[in-house]
Amino acid sequence: MYLRISYTCDSASPRFPGNPENRVHKVLSMDRGDVCNAAELLLFNHNGTHIDLPNHYHSTGKCLVEFDVSDFVFERPVLVRLRVDVGQGITASTLEPFREQIEGKDLLLLRTGFGDRRSLPEYTDNPYLTLDAARLLRSFHGLRAIGIDFLSVTNLRMRELGHEVHRMLLGASPDGKPVLIIEDLDLSSAAVIERFRKVFVVPLFVDEVDGMPCTVFGEYDT
Repeated sequence: MYLRISYTCDSASPRFPGNPENRVHKVLSMDRGDVCNAAELLLFNHNGTHIDLPNHYHSTGKCLVEFDVSDFVFERPVLVRLRVDVGQGITASTLEPFREQIEGKDLLLLRTGFGDRRSLPEYTDNPYLTLDAARLLRSFHGLRAIGIDFLSVTNLRMRELGHEVHRMLLGASPDGKPVLIIEDLDLSSAAVIERFRKVFVVPLFVDEVDGMPCTVFGEYDT
């Protein structure tokens, strides 16, 4: 069985303040007498459910097309449940009790419950990661990506901290591998997600981009 945990990409998707909105323009329409339907898409690559790649914060970091498809398949996912409030930081001490759960996993999904607020204005005053939390995440053996159920690892009121957190996670570690960031996931079906055997992250491969909206789904046994 499969469950999609990415949101539908549309113009109504919450977006980090300052990001342009997504748009769909009907170029051809059978309702207007055209022979078929076709559309032009304008997508900002950090709106909605999307993945941040090293080039997002490192000029020499890898762009999307430099990754192999296998880099977006995760065979040891783990879901960690936290409860955080509006504008609250997730620190190393917040994550420390889950060390044994996270160690050796390749994808950490952080369920804070903040996704329940996605339709509310306060969704843009999201929880965020502190620098010591990012440093702790870099220390876990085998961890290749984290996924969050809120807008960004950056809170609008602490942009500089957010820049440093992105740099920390997306930079090369001693083994040369970054921790990729998947933002704005739908982790509401936690009981199913905890049974995921694999998670697939499927971006549209476009040249020279530092991140991309993606479809994310997990495989689980009934």
